[in-house]
Amino acid sequence: MNRSRHDIDAERLILVGPLQKNVLRPVLLSPLRLAGVPQVAVDGGGAFAFKPVLWAGDGDSGRPPKSVPVAFKKKQDLTDLRFCLEAIRSGDWRELHVFGFLDARKDHELANFGEIYAFLKKRRKPSCTVLYDAKNRPCIRFFQAGRHRVALRGTFSVFVLEPAKITIKGKCRYPADNLSLPPLSGRGVSNVASGEVQIACSKPFFVIG
Repeated sequence: MNRSRHDIDAERLILVGPLQKNVLRPVLLSPLRLAGVPQVAVDGGGAFAFKPVLWAGDGDSGRPPKSVPVAFKKKQDLTDLRFCLEAIRSGDWRELHVFGFLDARKDHELANFGEIYAFLKKRRKPSCTVLYDAKNRPCIRFFQAGRHRVALRGTFSVFVLEPAKITIKGKCRYPADNLSLPPLSGRGVSNVASGEVQIACSKPFFVIG
């Protein structure tokens, strides 16, 4: 792999996948306060990343842009997303913003959820991951185990992929105190937020909404 350390040491990084619909130029990212954040292209996402600092993949859905450092996947025992996550694991980033991985095959989406969840469980540096839909709206947020503050409006749901204890408080309709939350349980579904919500969980968790 050929890349510079500083490429992945920014506080925030953007991953651009093959399902992205348009190039993520600064003018498009400005409303999300992500203009200028370094971008990493994942395989076919190279066609939509704006001045990427790294391309990662096996080339089955796209080729790396010219003059961009490359992490080439030679084996198929990892998905392109997982391979890319491993390539940036050692970086100092704390927020990962992921575009172009939703709104297609549901089996791929579920696999991506599992990959991100497992990655955050192992990563030592404080980290969270936000997935954006086809209209570039943040819709799914993944967090490491621990305490987090999340700005939410409207209906939201909280899920885990392994049994956990969770506390939810702040500006929400249904607070919870040390609630036992089974994997993919309905117990965390359909809460309502009107501002900052504090969530503490013993395992990695994700918020939809």
